[in-house]
Amino acid sequence: KNKRCPLQAECGRKCEFVKIELKCDYYRNNGIGDFTIADQEELRELEARLAEEDRYMKELEEFELDEDKNGIVFIPIENLCSHPDNPRKELGDLTELADSIKAKGVLQNLTVVPRDEPDTYTVIIGHRRTAAAKLAGLTELPCIITEMTPAEQVQTMLLENMQRVDLTPYEQAVAFHQLKFDFGDSINDIAKKTGFSSETVKKRLKMAELDHNKLKEVSVRQISLADFDKLSKIEDINIRNEVLADIGTANFNQRYQSALKKQNIAKNLPLIKSALRTLKAKKIKDSEAWGGKYTRIGDYIYIDKWDELTPLVPEKEKRELFYTLDETYGSLRFYVLTPKAKPVKRPQSEIDREKYIAQTRQKLDELSEICRKLRADFADNLRFDRKNAMLMLFGATDIMTVSLFKYMSARYTDLCKKAGFEYDYGHAEESRKELFEAIEESPQRMIPAVIYNAYCDDGTEKYYTGYTKEFPKHTENRLLDALYKWLTSLGYEMSDDEKALQNGTHELFTDKDKTR
Repeated sequence: KNKRCPLQAECGRKCEFVKIELKCDYYRNNGIGDFTIADQEELRELEARLAEEDRYMKELEEFELDEDKNGIVFIPIENLCSHPDNPRKELGDLTELADSIKAKGVLQNLTVVPRDEPDTYTVIIGHRRTAAAKLAGLTELPCIITEMTPAEQVQTMLLENMQRVDLTPYEQAVAFHQLKFDFGDSINDIAKKTGFSSETVKKRLKMAELDHNKLKEVSVRQISLADFDKLSKIEDINIRNEVLADIGTANFNQRYQSALKKQNIAKNLPLIKSALRTLKAKKIKDSEAWGGKYTRIGDYIYIDKWDELTPLVPEKEKRELFYTLDETYGSLRFYVLTPKAKPVKRPQSEIDREKYIAQTRQKLDELSEICRKLRADFADNLRFDRKNAMLMLFGATDIMTVSLFKYMSARYTDLCKKAGFEYDYGHAEESRKELFEAIEESPQRMIPAVIYNAYCDDGTEKYYTGYTKEFPKHTENRLLDALYKWLTSLGYEMSDDEKALQNGTHELFTDKDKTR
């Protein structure tokens, strides 16, 4: 049984291809979409690119040359011009290539086309070699002269760059966009020509919709292509470009999460309002909710996370309903009339104070949840290897030390999901056994998950006091400090909000009532 393979149950055969699933005909032919294994798909894409490169190089060799220009000719370097539409905008550091050319010469010829001016040529393949040769002091270069239409010139440069150099994400996106809109290639056509998967082509075309000036500016940073994929989930192009400015920085994930939250609020808000009309619930002001006339029922409903299939209130609730709705932060809460009792008049200042404390706590709760999500996403992508083994062990040691002071337990259900199965409460022992087997089989994937889950980062740990009637005060949290220490040692970058929550300088810790 191959627990890695999402097609195992469908296939039904004893698997002889664990960790080499691409050699299995069933997986190779049926592994698509969600039914794939990441490392095998990387190998599939690499195979396709190598095959396409071989095909492309053979095509280059078959270009028909003029009879009197058949073969390699040496052309003075001053007679060679760069192509204005070359997709490779940045040639990078040419020092190493120039030194190699100075020592060994140019080992591979350039491909050029004639210009209108006599004895001058435009470089189609070999722009970096030309620039490096100039640095090395060469006076002429070996070239093959061919004839191409303007469209063929650009296509050849695009495909040659795709096959033989690592373009920046910006250049890659522009190249795909050009192939699609200037030459009419379909996504499948581009995938076949470049060796990239259709899904990758779609993502790069989505990237090309971004502001090109900003995209070029941020491309110099160390950016994960996964971050660009995240951007594509933001539907409003203007907001997408705003978040783009922070890509590759410690603040990107938080800006992305905030933008996604606002987007989901905007989507769900009309559905929420429709459901409220169906319930015949009446809206009340926030100030009314804190006066004692109404009693809260249930917890806050966060609009960005709400699923329209989930009822807003239990079906058995038959009392008259009232609600407060914060459309900016995306929170909804229900109330019912408080049973009449001996009236107690509360000062308005006391009511206002209670409301202010509750609102501040709500904002801190939402911000803390975003920070927890950032930590969880980072930990979810960690892999145990030799390079970070000591750091992993330090993290495990820290959490064990902290556990001497605070009781905690690893969350079996989350670990089981990471291992690829659901925890069965009715057969707990079998689930635990399967979990330990998964850890033994995939330690690189499961050890980080075990350590992270041992920190019990479920949103209950915070950097402020928990008494709801008291204005939230900053407090130290050794558990969160230990978690951040471990994550940052492995490369996690804390956002500005996370740092401010940790050291107590966040603006939400300022009691504005006392500063007036």
